[in-house]
Amino acid sequence: MIIHRHRLLMLFFAFLFCPFWASADTSDMVKRGFDLAEQQYERLYKHHTDLRKYPRSADAQGNTSFTDIHDWTGGFWPGSLWYVFEYTGADKWRDAAMKWTKSLENNQFNTSHHDIGFVMNCSYGNAYRLTGDTTFKPILIQSAKSLLTRFNPKVGAIKSWNTFPSWDGKHTYQFPVIIDNMMNLELLFLASKLSGDPVYRNVAIQHAETTLKHQYRPDFSSYHVINYDPNTGAVLSKETAQGFSDNSAWARGQAWGLYGFTVMYRETKDPKYLTAAVKMADFYTQHPRLPADKVPLWDFDVDQPGFVPNWDYHKTDFQDIPRDASAAAVTASALLELVDYLEPEQQQAYLDVAEKILRSLGSERYSSKVGENGFFLLKHSVGSIPHKGEIDVPLVYADYYYLEALTRWNDRIHQSTASLMQAWKTMNAHKAKALADFQQQKFGLFIHWGLYAIPGGIWDGKKIEDLGSPSVAEWIQLVAKIPRATYAELAPKFNPQAFDADKMVKMAKDAGMKYLVVTSKHHDGFALFDSRVSSFNVVQATPYQRDIIQELYEACLRHQLDFGVYYSHNIDWRDGSDAQYAVTKARNDLINAKTDAFGANRWDPSANSFAAYLNEKAIPQVQEILQRFPKLKYIWFDMPGLMTAEQSFRFYKTVYEGNPNVIVSERIGNGMGDYAIPGDNRIPATMETFAKPWEAIGTFNHSWGYKSYDHDWKEVDELRYWLLEIVSKGGNYMLNIGPDAQGQVVPEVKRNLGVLGRWLRTNGEAVYGSSPWIIQHDGPTTVQITDTEQREREGFHAKFTALDFWFTQKNGFVYAMALHPPADAQVKVPAIHTGQGKVTSVEILGFGKVDFGQDDKGLHLQLPKQVQDNTLGYALKIKFA
Repeated sequence: MIIHRHRLLMLFFAFLFCPFWASADTSDMVKRGFDLAEQQYERLYKHHTDLRKYPRSADAQGNTSFTDIHDWTGGFWPGSLWYVFEYTGADKWRDAAMKWTKSLENNQFNTSHHDIGFVMNCSYGNAYRLTGDTTFKPILIQSAKSLLTRFNPKVGAIKSWNTFPSWDGKHTYQFPVIIDNMMNLELLFLASKLSGDPVYRNVAIQHAETTLKHQYRPDFSSYHVINYDPNTGAVLSKETAQGFSDNSAWARGQAWGLYGFTVMYRETKDPKYLTAAVKMADFYTQHPRLPADKVPLWDFDVDQPGFVPNWDYHKTDFQDIPRDASAAAVTASALLELVDYLEPEQQQAYLDVAEKILRSLGSERYSSKVGENGFFLLKHSVGSIPHKGEIDVPLVYADYYYLEALTRWNDRIHQSTASLMQAWKTMNAHKAKALADFQQQKFGLFIHWGLYAIPGGIWDGKKIEDLGSPSVAEWIQLVAKIPRATYAELAPKFNPQAFDADKMVKMAKDAGMKYLVVTSKHHDGFALFDSRVSSFNVVQATPYQRDIIQELYEACLRHQLDFGVYYSHNIDWRDGSDAQYAVTKARNDLINAKTDAFGANRWDPSANSFAAYLNEKAIPQVQEILQRFPKLKYIWFDMPGLMTAEQSFRFYKTVYEGNPNVIVSERIGNGMGDYAIPGDNRIPATMETFAKPWEAIGTFNHSWGYKSYDHDWKEVDELRYWLLEIVSKGGNYMLNIGPDAQGQVVPEVKRNLGVLGRWLRTNGEAVYGSSPWIIQHDGPTTVQITDTEQREREGFHAKFTALDFWFTQKNGFVYAMALHPPADAQVKVPAIHTGQGKVTSVEILGFGKVDFGQDDKGLHLQLPKQVQDNTLGYALKIKFA
């Protein structure tokens, strides 16, 4: 338990003004695409194990065709696998993608062609993005260096093919630049971010400037090939290699340019690139010869007047003009990024085209049947008709950009803050009664218990304070950097024979507590319940072999206490990898943002991905808890750290679907909790307000888990101060205990809870079900509790007087509570002066009505002797006219 508050800026205006979110549900469209990818790629990966050959296409019989490491398409196969991993979170796809990515490592030194960007960014770029593995950084930087060897400053561009022989056979050009080359610039921008060297970025900008100047026509259709004089930079010719004619609009070339200039705007924010990208998008989306399914002809100008091919073309060779699914896939992906840079009113037309493309590609016409088409996803792509190659076939890069487009569409559905918060608000609204009931409880017991009770804050003879921070005992594994295997050796020693669920629950009830929350799994990943998805639990991994959560749940039902569980959803030092630190840092480093590693296992992270942890342990365990404990009231998530809004929402939705009446703490993350937590061992200031119900949490000493040498227990007056200060401000107080390794609670805790319980049995009416009055506290004593460290450092030395009162109200009565009676038995309550209204009756809880006086200086009365003799003070029940 550590103070960490995570707030989410709720951009609801994006929901209100973006029509995308009002469109039909498209999640099934995405799911079908990735389901097909899993089935096809499972077969392709299984049947093809030669890491020297990369899937590229398929022959007429549906047999997969391959290429070698020198080909420009080698990176698309591992890149496609990375997208499947990103969607599924299944580590088998991560491992497959990693294996094929690493097979391309030597390509970082390849200077023989311009498509090193395709090869290395689609493979290693995605690997770095999705794993954060810093060993990939030098490989990507070296790849960019290799690409720079093809840059000619006189031309201001990167050379594409080594030579280009014109179709008429009259010329062989030495510096051809093709529109495809725009796709390689993203690698250069990435290299500048990773290295800090602007040279790569500068070359990318120069290349884009040259391309925009010479490669585009007034209508923003593009030439495929521009041939330059390498010595002067002069344009020698404008031709095509793969299009219908020199002056035609080759469909995939249009897609390459649109994608490339969208990237240029992303990386530079230069408005001329955005303007160019929009015009390119309009050329495609508004073209009169774009078919209704938005999958283009392989060239927009095939067989049109004024467009004459200079290669061996025979119209009769084609019954129908071939379509190019690869061009459609690239375009859809580009449009889905482009809309992010446009005003809401500009977005919908492009989103409609992107959706139509994806629906078309997912249809039977374009999608493969399982087991066919060389195990690729899409049919009907075109490589190069002029070269008589790859006509109406699957192409690996069509698959890649199709999966990328589906990923981007999925992100728009699920990762919009506005859409997630709107869905959250709908679910949260159904919990109004549960939250109202929670607000009435006012006092609960928090229990931190697990394997960390065995070391009790000491490891290898050193106290946790001497090892580092934080100094709370349940964090011993992180602070001492204990390897996972070593820490697991504590499990066979965990045998708490003194634990008695009924006694512990009755202790809470006798203390006046109304609910109990216990750690079902803390950051160490060890569960106190029998879990089907992880054997690292109290039943399967310890000699105790009893389900502690089940026993406490049943005891709470018997003794009529509400029951809740704490669950560490983000941090799991055993199975939660590095809590996605590396991935987040990789992303943040690119924008020069800091990444907070607090809580992450960086000393011995599990080998699985964080996504796999969520899919295979965290979410299933939460589902287990909801299924096994149907009368559960609360789930106390903690330490959201680097969790995304989508991940927090996934946990919230999981809880809601399992039991819509269970409320969750704000530490689910990203503003998606049902109730707020001001902080650890922190009482909010008087002027602090909360939009949600709130709960303050505090320790009995200075640790949440059992700390064998910390005996600084809160005395009764301090506990009562906490309770009254919190309740008078409208919150709940959840007081923590940490049982020892035997399941015992120290005598001081039991004694002080007992005294507190006796006080509440007399004065609980002023506490339970109350709400704040217009004044919270009146009196000379002021205390500010800010955090665990402050209390540990400064102690608690407040001296409350007979003039210190805390106020609540309920059912038309105001309650004034004092911790101590006045020595002369003469009570003065300045806050209850005639200016507040006329008092008609005063009752002392546990005694009865008493005589009183009221004037402009306050309320006055004399305590009866039996109340005066009670050193624990009293509570007044006051009725105004």
